[in-house]
Amino acid sequence: MISPQDSAIPLTRTQKLTSLITRGMAGLSIVLGAMWALITYAVPDPSVFGFSFISWKNVVLLVSTFLFLGAVSIGWQIRNFTPMLRGALQFFMVAGLSFGFFILGTEYAKPSFEFAKLQAKIVENEGNNLLGKRMEVLDNVRIELEGCENIGRLPTCTFELTNLNIDRSFRFDDGTRLFDESGGPLKFESIRVGQVEDNAWLRFPLIRNVPTRVTLIFQQSNSKLSKTPAIKLVFRDGNDEALTVKFSEIVMR
Repeated sequence: MISPQDSAIPLTRTQKLTSLITRGMAGLSIVLGAMWALITYAVPDPSVFGFSFISWKNVVLLVSTFLFLGAVSIGWQIRNFTPMLRGALQFFMVAGLSFGFFILGTEYAKPSFEFAKLQAKIVENEGNNLLGKRMEVLDNVRIELEGCENIGRLPTCTFELTNLNIDRSFRFDDGTRLFDESGGPLKFESIRVGQVEDNAWLRFPLIRNVPTRVTLIFQQSNSKLSKTPAIKLVFRDGNDEALTVKFSEIVMR
């Protein structure tokens, strides 16, 4: 009589690899499902945990990576199927992958999570991009920091604003602040658009794809600043909701 141990056929290396990939994808599915349920139902704002890396963009990128790896895993496991069955499965896999990336792209552009909606209204810039520039895009307005300097004891910062959508009017909100080295907030008192200087509440036009040079002049500080830990720019979108762009660690020229 053949014992169960003798009748067991050892797994080949390919079978072991397939089993490992299947278990890995199953584990990732469970983790992502738990994260999705946690963010959607239990804790709508994951930032309460104090983890700065938890953001809606990172969640979307993580799910996108999972979708891609899942497609690779399925493609690996159906490689020995009959041509007709393999072709049908590949068709549904490509269709599902396309639909998934379409949903994720929509979510990335216009988030539906409550915490994602809040995070989408606040953008932080902590350094130069690959082109050596400090810029962010919010509400279809590209904001590039050109630099800051002291004029006497008046801190001034210059930005280049480019409207990427239809022509619109624009105004910085009175919540705009420059912070001194000790964290004290300095209000901006006047603004210069191109060569025209006016009051801080000036509303000016932004023409589509026309770079507009804007200089913000903040209130006088007690001494000349060598750097500023942060500049917070606040403005409102078409729905009158406040949006914020924050540039950190800026050296004053």
